[in-house]
Amino acid sequence: MTIYDYVDEYSIYTFEEKPFNEVDATIFSFLSYVDYGKIVEEEKIEMKNVGRMHFGIHNKKEKNIKAVKDGTAILNYIKDTIRYKNCKLFHYVYDLDNDIQFSAISIEYQKDKVYISFEGTDDKISGWKENFVLAYEFPSLSHKKAISYLNKYFTFTNKKLIVGGHSKGGNLALVASMEANFLVKHHIEKVYNMDGPGLLKKEFESKRFKKILPKYTHIIPDNSMIGIILYSDHKKIIKSSIVGPLAHDILYWNVINNELEPAKLSSFSKELEKSIIKY
Repeated sequence: MTIYDYVDEYSIYTFEEKPFNEVDATIFSFLSYVDYGKIVEEEKIEMKNVGRMHFGIHNKKEKNIKAVKDGTAILNYIKDTIRYKNCKLFHYVYDLDNDIQFSAISIEYQKDKVYISFEGTDDKISGWKENFVLAYEFPSLSHKKAISYLNKYFTFTNKKLIVGGHSKGGNLALVASMEANFLVKHHIEKVYNMDGPGLLKKEFESKRFKKILPKYTHIIPDNSMIGIILYSDHKKIIKSSIVGPLAHDILYWNVINNELEPAKLSSFSKELEKSIIKY
């Protein structure tokens, strides 16, 4: 079944009845693509109200790249469900200039649990430019923003944290979790990189990565073209229903019950992985 089928089946259950799982993490990774400007800032706002306010301001047919359109569609699909409607969104940040495109949103899905979602690349040129920077620069400007976000908002938290993101956002989630201060790290329970790049060799071999590794899951579709870039570990290969660039989109990822369907990396992705120069 698809992500939407999962929502249809699980949306009648609260997180107390059916605990948070990797499919929920996948869904939340896409919510960071939504434009929450003039709606979510520091104060917590329930998702049902965020959704209504968002679609009162924006046309439901989002004019942007597919990931942003899909994130907006997912918000619309889940905003009034029992499982998601009372989740609270807060600490929305969106920074954009000629050198950086960075966004993050925090989602309190239970009283003591928060998912921190870092956005991947939207339609802004600076975001695409920075994707190339990841191949040779560490930390990048977005890395620094992501680290600062965790330290600023969660150093003195009493919440249990899950950090995640899709595409570039998954890479930001990993690096921010590696580089955050020890108080933040103490509260991080899991880190999800949803088909985002790995690390440069030096960082991949670092003690900081090894310390976060037990909490880390790198989810990659069987036809991945993005998640196989750079060095990685703790990969979970999952089944996508499509071949080609759209395999990067979570809406084509297969779900069985409450988990993404396991698979093996395709021969195409294996060959691509071998051919990519890893710095």
